[in-house]
Amino acid sequence: MNTEPLKKLGLQEAEIEVYLSLLTHGISSAAEIAKSTKLNRSHIYDKLENLLQRGLVSSIIKNNVAYYKAADPKKIFDNLKSIEEEMKVLLPQLQKIQQLPKKETAVELYYGKEGMKTVFKDVLQENKDYYVFGEEGKFQEVFPVFTQQFLREVKSKKLVEHLLSKEKLRGKIAVTSFSRIKYLPDTHFSPTMTTIYGNKVAIFIWSEPSFVVLIKDKEVAQSYKSYFDVLWKIAKK
Repeated sequence: MNTEPLKKLGLQEAEIEVYLSLLTHGISSAAEIAKSTKLNRSHIYDKLENLLQRGLVSSIIKNNVAYYKAADPKKIFDNLKSIEEEMKVLLPQLQKIQQLPKKETAVELYYGKEGMKTVFKDVLQENKDYYVFGEEGKFQEVFPVFTQQFLREVKSKKLVEHLLSKEKLRGKIAVTSFSRIKYLPDTHFSPTMTTIYGNKVAIFIWSEPSFVVLIKDKEVAQSYKSYFDVLWKIAKK
């Protein structure tokens, strides 16, 4: 089987082997997967975790043993459609950036969890108050431990974070005592999370394969901040 298309979606060779094993053999334990794939059992759990986060694998517990099941292959296409919809929202924003004077504009891409962490650490290094809209709790969902570390550092630096989130998530977003948070109806949000800090704008795409578009430009940052201010005025505490 030609698995190159799966690799282009960001799946590693070992993850593909695990997924194909589950498709072939059905519900299996990690030990059974290791046996069928000949992969090191300690690596199996890492690959399963990545596949679980992508929604390509589900798990159940039987007699204190975890068993895993491959999701319908159509899920892969569902993920692609989700990314396509998010890119449709992001594309007009990127096109506006393209039309700006090219003096000092820099656009960088950061891929995967480590790439996202790099950008969050850059927020701390900037050491300025920052503004976030489109916060849906994905940060704490994807990075439960790192979120707490990040917020401790935010509090230590006494940075004020301004958050705009969905009304239905009231009281569910992790914040610090310096945080200011307001809520808007779902219709005001796109599928992305945008963070404005200093002269930078970071646009987070959470669906797999996850990545961040980091824009370094004073005028772009001011434009996004102006949009944030408009939403902030109509949002509810």
